[in-house]
Amino acid sequence: MKNLKTLCTIIICTFYSSINAQEKKASREAFATFEISDARDNGTDITPEVLEEEAKLVLYKSMDGEEILFSNYWAKSDSQSSGRIYYVEKEEFPETEEELKYALYQFQWSYNNSYDDRKGTAKIKLFVIYKPQVIYFECTVLPENLDVLVYKGRMEGDLSDLESSIKK
Repeated sequence: MKNLKTLCTIIICTFYSSINAQEKKASREAFATFEISDARDNGTDITPEVLEEEAKLVLYKSMDGEEILFSNYWAKSDSQSSGRIYYVEKEEFPETEEELKYALYQFQWSYNNSYDDRKGTAKIKLFVIYKPQVIYFECTVLPENLDVLVYKGRMEGDLSDLESSIKK
């Protein structure tokens, strides 16, 4: 009987921990993921390193849902630069006979690196082009040291949460 009580306690604790972990994970899930297929650092091709690291850009909400966060996540080394974004602006361009529909988002990013103690701010320019078969992106990161990082690839997700943060 004592073993049965112990076993039940273990099962209940495991079940509760699993539910709690899933809730925390769900509250931090991305609403937009940018899979990088081309990357440049001040014009130098860093695509092989980025692909090897399975790097991606991610937009997600804070745990309390009050802030939008941006992350440059490198999966293999489990490192990232991440932080909140603010001063979001958007320009939208409709589809014409010559051009596909596209949008330009610009915002400030206050980031912290997980791999060192560096913190800073960067200007982000995010072009999103709506092609029939895929949503293409080009993201330019301009940190305070004036480096120019450019990432290109395809986007998955929805930017309505980002749009809701635009001050009208």
